[in-house]
Amino acid sequence: MTESHLYRQVRRKAGTVLRRLGLRPAPAPKPAVASRPSPAAKPAAPVKSTPRHPLPPKGLRMGGAHFIDDEAFIATAANDVRRLEDLAGLTTSSRLLDWGCGAGRLAIGVREVFGRVQDYHGVDVQKHLIEWADKRLTAPGFRFTWVDLANARYNPDGSPERTIGAEPASLDVFYAYSVYSHLLADDTEAYLGLLSSALAPGGRAFITLFVEDGVPDCEENPEGYGPLEWVGPLHCVRYDRAYLEGLVAAAGLDVVLHEHGQETDGQSLYILGKP
Repeated sequence: MTESHLYRQVRRKAGTVLRRLGLRPAPAPKPAVASRPSPAAKPAAPVKSTPRHPLPPKGLRMGGAHFIDDEAFIATAANDVRRLEDLAGLTTSSRLLDWGCGAGRLAIGVREVFGRVQDYHGVDVQKHLIEWADKRLTAPGFRFTWVDLANARYNPDGSPERTIGAEPASLDVFYAYSVYSHLLADDTEAYLGLLSSALAPGGRAFITLFVEDGVPDCEENPEGYGPLEWVGPLHCVRYDRAYLEGLVAAAGLDVVLHEHGQETDGQSLYILGKP
C-alpha cells in the first residue's frame, strides 16, 4: 500500500468520526437524477359540514329568509330557548308546549341548549310540517302532534273545534311565537282561556302578536301598518293593547312582561303568568 493511499484511508475515517461527533458537515448529496414529473393532483372536494341536528328543508322553515342559513336557524332557536329560560323559567324539568311549532325549530333549540326537557310537545295545524318533525325529531322527551283545527291562513278546511293540545294544569311553559298574530278576537279569547286552564300554577306563557295603543280592538291586515304589505287572510291581526289585556285578565292570567314592537315584523312580546 502506498503512502498516498494510506493517507487517503486515514483521512476518510477521520472525516466519518468528525461527522458523527457533529464537528464536520456531511458531504453534499449527489444531485438526484431528474424523473418524469407526476401528474398534478386533483383538488380535494370541499368538505361539507354535517349539522349537529336534523334540520328541516329550507322550504319547510317558517319565519322568513333569515332562517335559510343553517347556522342562523339553529342560533335563533337556541336564543329563544335561552329567552324562555330567562323570562319564563324553562329548565330541564319543565313541561313545554310549543304551540305552532312548525317543523320543530324550537325543539332544535332545546336540543342545542339543554339536550332535552322533561317534556317538549310540538303542536301545529300544518300536517306536512308535523310529519317531517315527527319522523326526524321525535325522541325521548320530544313529541309532535298534528291538530286539524281551522285557520283561514294555514288550515282553512280544518275543524271548527278549539283545543290547545294539553290537559289542565299540565304545562310549566307555553311558547307561541307569531301564532296569536294570525288569530281574530273570538279565537284569541277562546285560546287564552284554554291556555289559562293548561298552565300549572306559576306557569308562564311566551307569546308574540301585533299590539298598539289607540287602534281598533281587533283589525285584520291594517293598511299602511308595519314593514310589509299584508296579503291574504290573517296575515296580520293587530290588537288594541287595552282590549287585549282585558282578554288576558278575563282568562285569569297576569301580564308579567310587555315589550312593544321588538319582535318579528314589529310584533310585541308578552309574558303571561298563571297565579
